[in-house]
Amino acid sequence: MKKIEKGQNCCTTDNTAFSAVFPDGSIYIKADFHLHTKADKEFKTNISDNQKFAELFVNELKKKEIKIGAITNHNKFDKNEYEFIKTTAIENGIFLLPGVELSVNDGKRGLHTLIIFAPDDAEKSINNISKIENFLHIVFKGKPCFDGNNNPLLCDLNLENTIMELNELKSQYFLILAHTDNSCGFFKELEGGRIKDFLRSGYFRKQILACQDASGSSKSTFLNNWVREVARESGKSERAYTPAFISASDPKNFEDIGKKYSILKIGYYSFEAVKFALINHELRVRADIPPTNYPCIKSIRVETGKTMSNINMRLNCDMNNLIGIRGSGKSALIESMRYALNLEAKEDADYKEDLLVYAIGSGGKIILEVINKGQAYRIERIMGERGKVYRNDEFIPNLYPSSVFPIVYYGQKDIQKMSMEREQQIGFIDQFIKEELNEINEEILKKESKIKDICKSIYTLREKITKKGDYEAKKSSLEEKITIFKKKKIADKLQKDANFKKDEVILERLSKFIVDSKENISDFKEKIENNFSSIIPISSIENPDLFKEIENHIVKLKEIWSEKIEEIEKNGQSSFEEFEKLKSRFFEAREKIQEEIARIKRDIDVTEVSPDDYGKFIKELEKVKVIISEIEKYNHTISQLEEQKKNLYSDLQELWHKQWSERTRKMDEINKLETLVQIEIKYKGNKKKYVEFLTDIFRGIGVRSNKYEKIAEFFSDNIELSNSLEDKDIFKNIGFTDIEFIKFRERFQEQEDVLCLFRVPDLIDIKYKERQIQTLSLGQRASSLLLLLLTQENTPVIMDQPEDDLDNQTIYDGLIKKIIELKSKRQIIFATHNPNIPVLGDCEQIFTFRIENEKIITDYGSIDKEEIQKNIVDIMEGGKEAFKKRQEIYNQWIL
Repeated sequence: MKKIEKGQNCCTTDNTAFSAVFPDGSIYIKADFHLHTKADKEFKTNISDNQKFAELFVNELKKKEIKIGAITNHNKFDKNEYEFIKTTAIENGIFLLPGVELSVNDGKRGLHTLIIFAPDDAEKSINNISKIENFLHIVFKGKPCFDGNNNPLLCDLNLENTIMELNELKSQYFLILAHTDNSCGFFKELEGGRIKDFLRSGYFRKQILACQDASGSSKSTFLNNWVREVARESGKSERAYTPAFISASDPKNFEDIGKKYSILKIGYYSFEAVKFALINHELRVRADIPPTNYPCIKSIRVETGKTMSNINMRLNCDMNNLIGIRGSGKSALIESMRYALNLEAKEDADYKEDLLVYAIGSGGKIILEVINKGQAYRIERIMGERGKVYRNDEFIPNLYPSSVFPIVYYGQKDIQKMSMEREQQIGFIDQFIKEELNEINEEILKKESKIKDICKSIYTLREKITKKGDYEAKKSSLEEKITIFKKKKIADKLQKDANFKKDEVILERLSKFIVDSKENISDFKEKIENNFSSIIPISSIENPDLFKEIENHIVKLKEIWSEKIEEIEKNGQSSFEEFEKLKSRFFEAREKIQEEIARIKRDIDVTEVSPDDYGKFIKELEKVKVIISEIEKYNHTISQLEEQKKNLYSDLQELWHKQWSERTRKMDEINKLETLVQIEIKYKGNKKKYVEFLTDIFRGIGVRSNKYEKIAEFFSDNIELSNSLEDKDIFKNIGFTDIEFIKFRERFQEQEDVLCLFRVPDLIDIKYKERQIQTLSLGQRASSLLLLLLTQENTPVIMDQPEDDLDNQTIYDGLIKKIIELKSKRQIIFATHNPNIPVLGDCEQIFTFRIENEKIITDYGSIDKEEIQKNIVDIMEGGKEAFKKRQEIYNQWIL
């Protein structure tokens, strides 16, 4: 360990030693604000050497994972001891503050009060002693701080005068009321009236920031009786009087150190950061470290020789802000994340792609480290290639980045554009229910495919029916030709040849039937094999034995089917071979009579017809009769297909309604959570799109657009319209002439599958403060849509300048409050030019961008970090005012 040399000043905080503590910005860490040391009579140890004691003391803090502590001995401050412990703590990444547990002359037996000072107050400043030591001299008026047995005595000041004296000395401090339920504790020693006086004085949440180890009953009495009464009197929020409730160890030996602690969210080791965390305890103080059980981007790195060559950034799982002057690279960073995740740019796509080419260039690679559902992934994308996903350093083929890690992305002007186009706003809901909609959409695609097949079959059959007259004419022609043979009295002589020709037709049909059957069985067998391969093997973590038994059953079932299919194939092959033999016998029989038929033909002495044609005509006639017979069955087949189509149309409408139901379910969730913005989704309510679709499909038939508008009002969709195509009166009432109706019906029948598969879009109706957003200013529209985006789900939201078109009041009232609500629920990544977003949003990780030598350079740190605060003031217009607002009204306004 580094030793402290005589005269060395160790009281100033060396934050360079802590630079590696917060690479991800603000994090939750353990803090113990009530620590005693060997300088205190109550702390039992045999170690007298300061350096040895410091090592053991800090080692205990390290073992208990305490990262922030305060040395608060009774009525004393041992500067030399503090220096030793603090230096050792710094070397171990632990931040220690100086303090005192003061016995204040108040209440029945005095109040033990922890006074935590800034490190500067531990330095020598007045009469060569520290400000803390000077304070103790003043409050005890030069008299002893302990009795003869070294027990702490009461100082000369009550609590109120103690605070006034601290202010007079211009000390940097805050108070914690020690062990409030014990002897000399605030709730134990003071009556309700005295406590209410302290509340009315305004000390709580300004000077008195926390109560240590208050019981549930004491806390309830304090909040529900005294705080509530004073708040009612003043008209202020109860939270304006509510301090943090913390735990601390108050150790009497090494083992006790850090046994009890509090959790603080801190992004920089400084007195100001700790004080701000306690003041804003609703956001910054926890009893336990909350789990990060939502997806987040952990880091982004770019491999390139171009502008983004220095990009290697670690992000926070809560809020991240990118700040810098225009053209400093913020948008390039946002777009690189979008590109890595294989997402399409919504607006200004060409500009955004050009920006990436300039900043990253050909062959450049973007690497994201992400976590989702507890699983870490690495996403890589080389410019011009598709993104790749790695799990545990193993490449996962056919897995797209956006499927393993979905985000909400909006680039510059995207929200502005959507706020002006109502038809696109349904996308705000759909992005929150992608998985549910994808399942429904898959079912819709299956139904649509079947409907298209049926429509195609019906069209083909109807085409064949229209050709029935041709086949009837051909049949009559053949029969007429055959009649000539009969009139010449040679038909009987050639009948044997004709009968064989008829038999040939039958055999040809049977051969086709057998070949088709073999192919169908083969297809069925292949389908079973493919389906089996896709589901076996199966496994279960919770029910391994049961699922093994199920797998064995499925394997056995498959074996049974395979055996039966093989048996069918074997028997079928045998039957096929037997059929071929029987067919051969037919051809042998025909061969035997060929000479006889040839002789008959030679003996026929007729010049008008050829004896060879008779058999051909008979065979052709048989084929035509078969075709006509099949056509006569087509009407029945079409009726069956029409019935199937109607059922499929009904199923499709049910799926459309299911889409709407999912949207309304999500709508209800949003409306319950959000008060400023309320939404309504009208089923098939986008009549404008419906009319545009009809106008396009029926272009050229001479029907005016106002009639399509009437159709859209009368019918909910084209399936309902198709059911009324035979009701001429409906169209007559709409205003169609007879000719228009005929043309409309003909075009509808030609384009039925296109028309009936058109889904009339649902229409979202968004209200902001009970006013439809169409009636609002552009800024109010954008604000309402932003609130919707931030309301739902836990997927990361990445936006480039979300504050565009918003005034500061809208940002205060809506955007910032929503950001605060999302802490520890969702990752936010904003590029912004408005300082109120990082400052009032209490941003966990801020990146400042600048260009040096045509390269993007970034600095990082939380809003707690002094250099980051300076950058905000220097870079962002209104930065100084934002910090002033933060100091003045943060704890009342933000809550």
